[in-house]
Amino acid sequence: MNFLKFITKKIYLFIFSFFLSFGFITTSYAIDITIWDLSGRNGQDEFYDNLNKEYKKINPDVNIILQTFENEAYKTQIQVALNGNDGPDVFFNWFGEDSARLARAGLALDITPYANVEGGYGNYISEGLSNTTAVNGKIYGVPNTSVSKYFHYDPAFFEANSLAVPKTFDDLLNLCRDIRAIDSSIVPWPLGNSERWKLNHVITMLNQRVVGEENTAADYNLSASEDELFTNPAYVEAWQKVVDLQDAGCFQDAPNATHPDLTRSMFASQISPMIYCGTWCGGIFDSEGFSDFSYFRFPEVVGGAGAATVGFLVPSGMMVSAKTAHPEIAAHVASFMVSDDMALQAAELMGFMPSNPTKIGEMSNPTHWFNFYVNDIADKTGHVNVLDVLLEANVSNAYLDMGTEILNRTKTPQEAMDFIRQVALEAKAAM
Repeated sequence: MNFLKFITKKIYLFIFSFFLSFGFITTSYAIDITIWDLSGRNGQDEFYDNLNKEYKKINPDVNIILQTFENEAYKTQIQVALNGNDGPDVFFNWFGEDSARLARAGLALDITPYANVEGGYGNYISEGLSNTTAVNGKIYGVPNTSVSKYFHYDPAFFEANSLAVPKTFDDLLNLCRDIRAIDSSIVPWPLGNSERWKLNHVITMLNQRVVGEENTAADYNLSASEDELFTNPAYVEAWQKVVDLQDAGCFQDAPNATHPDLTRSMFASQISPMIYCGTWCGGIFDSEGFSDFSYFRFPEVVGGAGAATVGFLVPSGMMVSAKTAHPEIAAHVASFMVSDDMALQAAELMGFMPSNPTKIGEMSNPTHWFNFYVNDIADKTGHVNVLDVLLEANVSNAYLDMGTEILNRTKTPQEAMDFIRQVALEAKAAM
């Protein structure tokens, strides 16, 4: 009898362990799952309210609690929180070196086992997209969208002043000059670099257009030899083009002291006729009263090594903290965010280009900018990730810092690259 009780107990323990490891279980007690995300997205509050309501239909004891942060502040706060003991269960991140660093440090949970269980992310998104979060063959995130960037412009202003959409970088410089000639007080392209990332997006594309992605690869991943690391003179040329933009009068005075929100409002208020802004910007412009805008790609650099058919694309989504007290449920919540119905809501409410396109055809009245973004991204021949996500942390920070120095004219393009190369050499030596 005692032997039978022992065997029965072992069987129950095995069954419980099986479901705990390979399936998402409901709870019989209240659990708070805290999610950290960026602030400022239109429709975000409604999306998370709906997420909480819909998730309670399958697990009524789970409370999803949202905390949001501004972009640049978030990058610091998430690192501190994950290294401490008061961090989120689920958190937003950009996928690239930024996310891989957290995985290697043991701060992000390996969610590979949860891919194909009932309700797991593998049921909703492609393996290829999941692999953008992989480190050493293990999956550490659930991509829910990708962001790209385009020049948005005011067609009415262009038409009224007989201005043409630029096809080349030189055309862009001349466009800035022509706008200043119309009215010297007009800022052709407002640049808000107070958080440093705005110019980083520009130099990301200039490096691709001028240096070429095949030539940057070994430098970006620090596999180039010490003699060759970041020595290509085309990097200096790319920085020089930032100076050329400034000299052509494209930007306002003191871009390093200007917040990105202000520049978006300058365009939405039709004070400035164009802006280089992400795929999240269309909804922001619309919410501020301007929807009659159009778009063009970052122009070709004639003679550059990179094709003009390559675009900027950054996959992003949710990761799970390695310190969460509820790994199975946290992974399930992250997966539920890309389920068919929630992916559709993300597209409709926040303008996401969803990683799960199953119900995209059911969108009610998609905006003209959403249709453009989706179709143009699909038409690109390739994509590059943004430098502050792609590069090793110290090299990334060097690029961010040198952007402010270039705009302040406190370093020349050559001095900026000398500094970046030195930081890269130190990072390579520490690997």
